[in-house]
Amino acid sequence: MLSDFFENRLREALQTLFGTLDDNTFSGIQTFFEWVDVQGGACLFRQGDEADGMYVVASGRLRVFQQSAEGKRDAIAEIAAGETVGEMALITGEPRNADVMAMRDSVLARISLKDFERLTSIYPQALLHISRNIIERLQKRSAAVRRTKRINNIGVCPVSEGADKNSFVHALRQTLSEHGEVLCIDSKSVDQSIGMPGISQCARGDSAPYRHLASWLEQQESLYRFVLYIPDEEDSEWTHRCFRQADEVLLVGVAGQSSEIHPLEKRYLSSDEYHSLPGQSLVLLHAPDTQAPTGTAAWLQGRNLNFHHHVRQEHAGDFARLARFMAGKAVGLVLSGGAAKGFAHIGVVRALEEAGIPIDLVGGTSMGAVMGALVARGWDGNTMRARCREVFKKSPTDINLVPRVSIFKGRKLDSMLQEHFGHLMIEDSWLNFFCVSCNLTRNAPCFHYSGVLSTALRASISIPGVFPPAEVDNELYVDGGVFDNMPVEEMSRLGAGVIIAVDLQVHRKEEQLDTDVYRKRKLPNLLFVVMESSMLSGRYHAQTHKNLVDFYFNPPLQSVSLIDWNKFDLIEDTGYRHARETLIQMQKGVLTGQP
Repeated sequence: MLSDFFENRLREALQTLFGTLDDNTFSGIQTFFEWVDVQGGACLFRQGDEADGMYVVASGRLRVFQQSAEGKRDAIAEIAAGETVGEMALITGEPRNADVMAMRDSVLARISLKDFERLTSIYPQALLHISRNIIERLQKRSAAVRRTKRINNIGVCPVSEGADKNSFVHALRQTLSEHGEVLCIDSKSVDQSIGMPGISQCARGDSAPYRHLASWLEQQESLYRFVLYIPDEEDSEWTHRCFRQADEVLLVGVAGQSSEIHPLEKRYLSSDEYHSLPGQSLVLLHAPDTQAPTGTAAWLQGRNLNFHHHVRQEHAGDFARLARFMAGKAVGLVLSGGAAKGFAHIGVVRALEEAGIPIDLVGGTSMGAVMGALVARGWDGNTMRARCREVFKKSPTDINLVPRVSIFKGRKLDSMLQEHFGHLMIEDSWLNFFCVSCNLTRNAPCFHYSGVLSTALRASISIPGVFPPAEVDNELYVDGGVFDNMPVEEMSRLGAGVIIAVDLQVHRKEEQLDTDVYRKRKLPNLLFVVMESSMLSGRYHAQTHKNLVDFYFNPPLQSVSLIDWNKFDLIEDTGYRHARETLIQMQKGVLTGQP
């Protein structure tokens, strides 16, 4: 017999469609539905299929994928417990417009097309409610808003012999508890809590205990913010369920040990149909005194990961960062390009540190990429200020007497990047990092998430006409600012819970255009024209996505130019003072309830 839990879920969903239902009406409507168990990873229906029914999610979670004309398959929505899916095609009579897959074990109530038509003839008001729901759903999808992925269920899978699962789970549970209540469950605790020995190992064919276990797990997930699923040491039904049930699986490895893919990964987390699998993140555990990660690239090989996290054991800050990712509260810092004005980024970082605002992942363009790389390496603001002041005592520019390709030769820039970044790899940064460039050969933007750091930075900072294009694998790259000078959209796509953006562009108001400062630029020099014009598209693109930003900083740098390398202290201090004042004003706004 169906549990009261599932009945209540179905009733809540049907009341969204039909309005308030008394017991007799609900009993009558319920008879039109049949119950379906869907295993995590299974496809409910595919784009182009004929519409044969509508579903109500009683437990579990579904994900909607849509394929573009170019063949790209993107996740566009998630269907949570208590919501419906498939009704649009029933009303329009058209084929399914998306794939729908179960992201975890789910129990659904299904009504066939024939029964749907019979039901709506008895309750015609249902069509009005369903149409409203469809319109609201479409409006949400078309709106340019940030959609952060919500993680409730976390699977923990050690992939190294030396990974101490119990110690890791204990530390993670402690830090996660700052964001909500946490429940840790394994097969033994499940059997004991339900009072049925062996129920954790029941297979899908055992429909009664299978559904009983599914409803119990769904209840726990409704009571706790996070549920940590701990698989058995060996392969088992419970181990398989842990991976099917998880929104995110943490693959826990030990740095310095073998990076070989674990047998459980091969069996349950590797598939050509990777969209049907839970999200995966690699956690590499390091000794407490580790100065810098190494060899990360080997761990990323062959794994389909959302992120990788470097965590020093007994280091509370690293575990806190991992917890923020799981809680959907990771803080992403986006730094725009701006040549010498990029020194202001250092001041902003110092102000953020003083305010106690952490940085969890970093993205940048051009000079913002260079400064972001230093943040990702674990440098604090004071270290950045001291070292960059020394590095940039000399300008990184060298005039090209015969400027066939660029105004500057780029040799000083190459030497500087090589000297300070050498052969460091992006993935060996303490924080997840990306930078933006434009591939001239392919006429497309490029986001660098891995590879040699100095090479990626050289590509990102190669302003067209100012520095020679960077050559990587026989392809040419130029400054990412041509495409996107402040890549907040990419940071949003990554799922950062909080986005901080530092915009170095000078936004001139209409009344400022006639002032003496700008009047003298009616006949600007060649360098100014080239640098400013090459960034126009990227700056416009950046401005169109400001609505995705939570903390926006735009230091007043009207008095300095893009090549004022000798004004380090002025520019850095301007960034610091502006960020500090902005944060104070924001805090006042929060306290007074004003925007």
